[in-house]
Amino acid sequence: MRNSTPLAVSKLPTFAIPVRPHVRQYMLHEFGAQQPHPVHQNTLMGRVVRMKIEKLPFRQLRPAEKLEGSTYQLTLPTALRHYTLTVEAAKQIGEMFEKLFQQELIMFVKGHIAASQNEREALRRFCKLYDIDPSDADLEMLRKVYRDYKDKVLRENGHYNLLYGPGRAELLSDYAIAS
Repeated sequence: MRNSTPLAVSKLPTFAIPVRPHVRQYMLHEFGAQQPHPVHQNTLMGRVVRMKIEKLPFRQLRPAEKLEGSTYQLTLPTALRHYTLTVEAAKQIGEMFEKLFQQELIMFVKGHIAASQNEREALRRFCKLYDIDPSDADLEMLRKVYRDYKDKVLRENGHYNLLYGPGRAELLSDYAIAS
């Protein structure tokens, strides 16, 4: 009979994903503070990592390369312990985490603006929610992310008028609030 003791977490491959400090803070709050973060294949993060890992030939595991700066650590599931993540792939995953952060910021601000019309307050609340230090990401940088989205996407898809223009009354009607 096979020994069914689980593989210790320390034996699972741990990878450092380079991210900016505010993105790391967002990831820790959104996905849990445990570091390294255990990745499961049936989650969004697991699917992204699964697309970027490479199978190594037996007994050719490379030593981990040190990355400078802020990182978000994760471990692969036991089934993928013979896979590795190149530095280039780790950087690409870090870029995807940055886009995930930006998308979350945009959705949060859009929701807050629908209720209050105050972009700066929405940005402050987002930073407070994710405990983002102003020295890591100042409000102007975050405002630029939302402004670019507002100028490029909201105006093209017609949602700009719904949030900022004459369509706002429809958004705040009794029917919209009740539903």
